[in-house]
Amino acid sequence: MVQTATPGHNAPAGASYSGLGELLLRVVGAVLQILATWAIVHTLDPDAAGVYFRGFVISLGLATLLRAKYEIYIAQHIIGRHAAASGIADGVLLVQFGQRVLVRSSLVCGVLLVVTTDLDIQQPHLQPVLETYLPFVLAIPCVSLSTFIGEALRAANRTMLGTVVASYALNLSIILAVVLAPEDASLTLYAWAYFGGTLVAAALAVYLAWRAFPCGWKQGFRPIPREVLEAVDNLAIIGLGRGLLLWGPLCILAVWAPAVEMARYAVAARTALIVDYFLPALNLTNGRQILERSRSPVQAARPLLLAQLGRAVLYSSAFIAVLLVAAPATLALYGAPYDDQFTIYALLLGVQWANSVGRPAVRHAVADWDARRIRVAVESGALAAVVICALAVNQWGALAAAAASLAGALIVNGRAILQALALPKRLQGPN
Repeated sequence: MVQTATPGHNAPAGASYSGLGELLLRVVGAVLQILATWAIVHTLDPDAAGVYFRGFVISLGLATLLRAKYEIYIAQHIIGRHAAASGIADGVLLVQFGQRVLVRSSLVCGVLLVVTTDLDIQQPHLQPVLETYLPFVLAIPCVSLSTFIGEALRAANRTMLGTVVASYALNLSIILAVVLAPEDASLTLYAWAYFGGTLVAAALAVYLAWRAFPCGWKQGFRPIPREVLEAVDNLAIIGLGRGLLLWGPLCILAVWAPAVEMARYAVAARTALIVDYFLPALNLTNGRQILERSRSPVQAARPLLLAQLGRAVLYSSAFIAVLLVAAPATLALYGAPYDDQFTIYALLLGVQWANSVGRPAVRHAVADWDARRIRVAVESGALAAVVICALAVNQWGALAAAAASLAGALIVNGRAILQALALPKRLQGPN
C-alpha cells in the first residue's frame, strides 16, 4: 500500500485485507452491478428508465465537475508521495478538500433547488419531471463527497475500496427499492431510493477514508496553506477537461436524444463497468515498483514501466475478450430493447480496455507532473469526445456517445503512454 505520512511519521494507507476477501468483494460488486441494472430496466419501461438514468447524469456529472481540481491535486499528492516533503499528510488534505467539495456541492444544490422551485411555480406542467429530478439534485453533495474520497482511495492503490464507495450502496438501494416497492410505484420513489443510497455511500466513504488515511484528521480542520490553494486552482482547466471527457458525450445524449437512447447507453455502460471491479487489481499488481525502485517517485525505471504496460495489455485484452464472447448472453439478460446493442456494449468495453491499459502510464504521468502535456492530452480527448458525439448523436444516438467516449479514452491514454515512454533518459533511472 502507498504510505501516507506526517512529518517524522509514516503510516500505512489502510489496514490489510486478504486476497480471498478482496476477490469476494469484487465478485459481489460485479453481481450487484448487473443485478441492479437488470432490476431497474425490468421494473421501468425504456422511456422511464431513460428519465431515471438522466438523473444519474445530473448528480454524477455535476459531482465530477465540482470535485475535479481537488481530486487531481490529492491524487498527485498521494501517488507522488508528497506528504513527507510538504509536511501535509494525505489524511489532512483529504479532510480539508472534502470540506470544500461538500460546500461547493451544497451551494450548487441550493441554486438548482431555487431554480426548480421557480419553474414549479411558473410552469406547473413541469411538476412531475421536477419531482422526479429533485432527489437527484439533493444527492449532488453526497455523490461529490463519496466519489471524491473513492478516487483518493484509488490513487492510494485501494482500488477495491474506491469501487465499494462508488457502487455498493447505490446498487443495493436500487435493488431494495425494486424489491420493496409496490407494483404501481412511481418513478419518483426510485429516485428517492437513489438519494438514500448516496447518503449511505457518503457515510461509508468517510469511514473508509478514516481507516485508509488515519494520520492527521484533527489537523484537517486547520486553514489550507495559500500555496496549496493556488496549486489547486491551477488545475481547474484540466479538471474541467476531465469532466467533459467523462460526461460530455453522456450529457449531449441526455439532452438531444430520446429517453430510450439514454436507457440503452446506461445499460451497456453499467454492464461494461464490471471491468473496473477486476482489472485494476491485476494491472497494478506490484505497480508501486514503478515509483519505488528509482531515486525518486518522478524517476521511474523504464523497464519496470514497460513491464507494467505489457501486463496491462495482456490482462486487459484477455479479460475483455472473454466479456465480448459472453456479450450476447449477457445482453439477453436485459431483454428488449437492450439485447441488440452489441456494438454499443463493445465500444464501451473498449473504453474500459483503454483505461485499463493506460492506467500505469496515467499514474506515472500524475507522479511526473507536466501540466502542459497533461492539459493537452485531456483537452484533446475531451474535444474529440464532445465533437464526435455532437455531430453524430441525432442520427446514431447511444452509438454516437459510445464511439465518442472510446475516442476520448484512446487519445488520453495513448498520450499518457507516449509521454511516459518518452521520459528523458536522465529521469529514467538505471536500465
